[in-house]
Amino acid sequence: MVDIKNNGAFMNADNYKISTLPYIENASNEIMEKYNIKAQYETEPPHGDAIYSISIKGKVLPFWIYGRDVTFIGNSMVMVESVRCKTWDPIETIIIDLENEVYASLKEWYTDISFVNNRIEFSNQVVKMDKRILNNFENLEWISF
Repeated sequence: MVDIKNNGAFMNADNYKISTLPYIENASNEIMEKYNIKAQYETEPPHGDAIYSISIKGKVLPFWIYGRDVTFIGNSMVMVESVRCKTWDPIETIIIDLENEVYASLKEWYTDISFVNNRIEFSNQVVKMDKRILNNFENLEWISF
């Protein structure tokens, strides 16, 4: 397991600024440039947004991502809606720690992240489901890439 540090800071919006790219195609920001994040168009489901393979620092990740609502958390984390390669279902949310070159699946599809009472809350605006609440990112099952 990889040790993910939050520098002893509480989990709240002051420590983790959230920004979103509505669509990753032809888009970039400082974080994408810093970590050399590249998205390569792969396919589209019958009724949905484009799906991309993604590479970070030249390493291709073992899943594809939807190009919509790519959410950056702080200066080195990103939340994406993912699918297994060559598929478009089921959708899972993946958190990628760019600095430590690891990722963790939330095993469900969450469209939103917020910080409430020093905890992380994941929810989904599209389908009704219970929120997932974490005290920190450390308890996720991190996988190196």
